[in-house]
Amino acid sequence: MKRADLMRKTTKDVFDEALTLSKAEREQLMLLLANHDNPGWDSPEIEQAWREECDRRVEAMDRGDMELLPADEVFRRARARLAG
Repeated sequence: MKRADLMRKTTKDVFDEALTLSKAEREQLMLLLANHDNPGWDSPEIEQAWREECDRRVEAMDRGDMELLPADEVFRRARARLAG
């Protein structure tokens, strides 16, 4: 696909096309997009650090040491912060 063709597509068009990909292909696309401006973020060291952080958060959740919020509340708060 030519770059000019991509420029005519809306974000929604690209999103809709991405949904036609397999789960594995969508995951690969997400990694490519996430790492495009952040080279090195896919390093084994960073992967390990994220796994350890996830483990810490799950353990804190299991102990009841963290406040859990429904996703709609999280997104509401994020939108409010981004709005200014």
